[in-house]
Amino acid sequence: MTIDYSIVLNLHNEAPYLKRTLRSLAQAAEFARHKGLTSELVLVLDSADDATRKWVEKADYSEFDSYKVLHVSNRSLGLSRNDGIAAAGGEYITTADADDLVSYNFFVQMHQALLEHGPDTIICPEHVCSFGDRTYWGQYTSSEDVTNIMLFGANSYVSRIGCHRSVFENLQFIDARGGMKAFEDWHFNCEAVAAGYRFDVASDTILFYRQRRNSIMTTSHGRIIPFSRLFIPSVFVQRCADDYHRIGGRKWFDGFNSERMRERLLASEVILEAFAAANYIEPKIDLELVRRLNVGSSKGGPLSPGCAYYEAVKDLDDTQFTDVVLFPFVSRGGGEKYILDVVKALLKLDPSKRILILSGEKYEEHALHLLPEQCTFIDLYAICSRWQLSDIHIITLRIIQAVAGASMLHIKSCPYAFTFFERFSAELTNQAVFYYFSNAVYPDRGVNFTDGSSLYFISEFAPNLSHIVSDQPASIRYAEQRLDIDGLKRETLFAKCASSLRLDSLKPFSPVKRLLWASRLDYEKRPDLIPSIAARLFEYDPDIMLDVYGQSVFVENSNQLATIPNVTYRGGFARFAELNASQYDALVYTSRFDGLPNILLEAMADGLLVIAPNVGGIGEIVYRDETGLLIDNDFDDAAMADRYLDAIQKLYDDSIDIDQLRKGALSLVLERHSEQTYMKRVKEIFHLADGSHE
Repeated sequence: MTIDYSIVLNLHNEAPYLKRTLRSLAQAAEFARHKGLTSELVLVLDSADDATRKWVEKADYSEFDSYKVLHVSNRSLGLSRNDGIAAAGGEYITTADADDLVSYNFFVQMHQALLEHGPDTIICPEHVCSFGDRTYWGQYTSSEDVTNIMLFGANSYVSRIGCHRSVFENLQFIDARGGMKAFEDWHFNCEAVAAGYRFDVASDTILFYRQRRNSIMTTSHGRIIPFSRLFIPSVFVQRCADDYHRIGGRKWFDGFNSERMRERLLASEVILEAFAAANYIEPKIDLELVRRLNVGSSKGGPLSPGCAYYEAVKDLDDTQFTDVVLFPFVSRGGGEKYILDVVKALLKLDPSKRILILSGEKYEEHALHLLPEQCTFIDLYAICSRWQLSDIHIITLRIIQAVAGASMLHIKSCPYAFTFFERFSAELTNQAVFYYFSNAVYPDRGVNFTDGSSLYFISEFAPNLSHIVSDQPASIRYAEQRLDIDGLKRETLFAKCASSLRLDSLKPFSPVKRLLWASRLDYEKRPDLIPSIAARLFEYDPDIMLDVYGQSVFVENSNQLATIPNVTYRGGFARFAELNASQYDALVYTSRFDGLPNILLEAMADGLLVIAPNVGGIGEIVYRDETGLLIDNDFDDAAMADRYLDAIQKLYDDSIDIDQLRKGALSLVLERHSEQTYMKRVKEIFHLADGSHE
């Protein structure tokens, strides 16, 4: 006998519902038989319980022209669907679950739609009526109406599909177990679109979808679909370019009228008959549902995730990146500069590397001129903030999975990277390096509190990390004292700093009574000490001037500096070389917390004496009375201002050998922070050699 269509029914522990489910399928099969169609029921029992097995053994299958029973132990809906499909003998195949019902015309209308649209179209029911623990009504529509791009953020179709058996020669359901994965049907639909198939609906058909409290759908909140070929940049752009341009910046489709659809459903004789037939089997299904249900449409899904992903990947090819950097933004200095120096070293050692830089936080003007030409930069904050900012982390994941699956991740401490790892670390297989510079410290009523964000990240995600890299050993020691991280590699990579000076070319100190303050004018750098230091300095010697360079919101209230007689605010600066260090006696550096600031290295490399507080890693370069003037830290502003004045007085009272301190500092920079020393350490940390690959 030739079988027109096979119904692949998956079972596990649904014995309480099987009588109603099978009667519904048999009713639809009997109606199809009257229309001349032959059917086959393929029952796939996956690790089924005793009650389900016994029910299947005694059931009557006479309404079907043929039936088969398979016993498998996959414990996976997707794999069990594949087993049933492989055993099916029909020209067309439909899927079914063991606790749902279908309208009496389901197979007839589906078969008619398949004949009409051809083997490259997958057919879904037009309507889904959810009943039980949760209730809703959804109308489904074709690929052209709902768009392929919506599949990035929502499942535009249902799991009950019908198609020509040839579809399953090219596509299979995935095993969606493990990690955060779920929704093998959503994944299948994405794969189908990626392969060039389209979707349409069987008119006036209804899937009556039973919502159970412990069903897959109700327990899969927060999960995501496995990676799909649809998310490969070239495939996504090919399948979704027309959709993106048609959407024209809209975040949602409009025009669907819920009440008008409700009226149409209630007026339909076919819908009335379908409900009556279903109600006879399952009294919980009642036309009253339609009168009070929220009536929605598959076109009501979000467009923002797919549109943002399209913008992010439209200029990418499918070539894999070797390294991915997660930045808050690209700034000229700080941790971003440090990590970019690492990137440049990696490229120098291995020019074949391809680097992807993703930024996830607001920034007015990225310093893109600092990026090597081998780097690709994507400002995900700028893209996602135009659509839906909360999608930034799933888009980050999909980009990494698509074009950087085997890459090394370089993680800068920032909320963007931390939240991304909190949400999706279970889905990552990449090695990752975390750059750990310092811990923020905040005083409250005389008590100092440490911000534990970075330490918490290390604690929680150590299994995902291959290295911790710091610009100084103090931060590493801090982590070792608090965390059990013996199994995690900890590396100190001192920042490199070039100098044109040599010890024998350093000119003797000749005071000019001018001091330099140059940093970011924000809370971390403690610029609020400037007025207090200046006031004490003025009392000591009104001829000593303090030039202040830097930018921040602080400067908008410029009268705080403008009214101080011995302070001149000179605006921002891009590079330390612009400041002409030779015209100053010392760099006066203030900070609440720090790693190892670049500007201290640059000042020492230019032969400028450094006065700085002993916070974070500063003591790793400013050795007391050896390479500079190191001040004991205190969160009391008055006490700190007094200590700065004490240090500054030493410049002018001949109590210390200034030139010896400058030579000690320059010697340290030339030896420990040279290009040669730096490149050697990068090779060791990342296991590279000149021209080699990881």
